[in-house]
Parts: sequence; structure tokens; C-alpha cells
Amino acid sequence: MVTEKFCPDCGVTRPEDAFTRDRSRKDGLAAYCRAHARCRANASRAARVGTAKRRTASGRGVPSGSKWCPDCGLVRPLSEFPRTRATTSGRYTYCKPCHNARGKASKEKIGGSQTYHLKRRYGITAVEADAMPAAQGGLCAICRAAPAVHVDHDHATDVVRELLCFNCNGGLGQFRDDPAVLRAAAGYVERHRARQHRAQPLVRRRPEVISHPVGPPVGSSQRPPVHRRTGLSSRGRAVPAAREAGE
Repeated sequence: MVTEKFCPDCGVTRPEDAFTRDRSRKDGLAAYCRAHARCRANASRAARVGTAKRRTASGRGVPSGSKWCPDCGLVRPLSEFPRTRATTSGRYTYCKPCHNARGKASKEKIGGSQTYHLKRRYGITAVEADAMPAAQGGLCAICRAAPAVHVDHDHATDVVRELLCFNCNGGLGQFRDDPAVLRAAAGYVERHRARQHRAQPLVRRRPEVISHPVGPPVGSSQRPPVHRRTGLSSRGRAVPAAREAGE
């Protein structure tokens, strides 16, 4: 049983309790004493160049109510970090500008925002989604009349089915993708449509024509305009007027 060990940084032999345990070594003790092992670990972190997950805020003096962003290297208030329930602090690792920049870079890396959302939600790329309308002739897979603009998927397995129009896609959602309910709805519409065809058509009354009076209403101060005709045209009226002016 080892009771003492030599520390290369101290240059002296120190007792067993001055070293941390290390099962990977034959003697079961770390190579350096606790104090020098801690100093070496801090120096390694400070000199380490790698991804943001490997960088720490040690020695930066982060006050209470603030957080250090590994990307920009600034200490910012917690309000400048997006909220999340995934961490104990309730905030993301990166500040809002760096968080947005990372999200934009991630989307561009896989082919843009459209591919990002399609890949994340449906497991397909934008190229695969663009090929689907061509296979369907650009029309909805159900009604075959309206343009196919919505990616339809199975809500239980998230497997992509085909492209639908706005109305058909919304209809499936309202009927909860239940084939039995859809068949019942189809039978309901067909049954009532057949009854309507057998029924006598309703006799619609002709809408009454309300005649408007030609003159002003009773008690109105407005009088209908009086147009006097002399039989002369505008040119004919202008000649007598000129003669009267000359006299």
C-alpha cells in the first residue's frame, strides 16, 4: 500500500492524502498532487482552443445575474440570452446574437431554411419536396383540382405521405385522419344529396319589383328641374345673344 508519492511539480515526496485517486494508474493515485493538478487543469483550459463546449468562463469574473457567452467572449445580462428549460440556469449557452448566427449557419449548412424545417419535421430535404409536385402533376393527391402546396404526413408516425391542397389538408386534420369518420362523412353527404334530388323543387316567388316615384317625395323641398326647350341649338342661341349685346 502506497503511503507517499513524489510530485514532479513540487519536487518533493508528499503523503497519500495530498493526491487524488486515479484508477488508471498502478498505484491508484494521480501523477500530481491536488494543488498542482488543479493548476495544470486551469492552465490547460485557458490555453485550449476548440469548440465552444470546451471553453469555460473561469477567471472572467461573471457577476450574479449575468452570463458569459463562449462565442463572443462577452459577459452579458441574463436577459440577453434566450430562455430554455433544458439547462439549470434556464438560459441558452450563447447570447441572442450568437444564438441566431449559429441557427442561421446550421440552416445554411444543410441547404437553407426550407430544408432545415422539412428535415427536422418530416425527415426529407427541399430537393425531395420539390420532386413530389412533379410526380403528382402539381395537383392535390385527393381532389386532383387545387394546387398541391402542403406536405401531408401521418401524425402517429410522422411519415410523409403526399402533397395536398389547403382545404384537403385541413379537412384531414379536422376529421383526425380517421378513415371510419371520413367514410361516415362521405355516406352522410351522399345520403342527403340523394334525398334532395328526389324531393320536389321549391317554388320560388318572384321578387317584387318596387317602383320608385319619378318626382320628389311628399313634403320635400326639392323640386324637379325644369328644362325649357327653344328649338335652337347652342349655336343658334349664341347668334341672338350677340345681336342683343350689339344693340
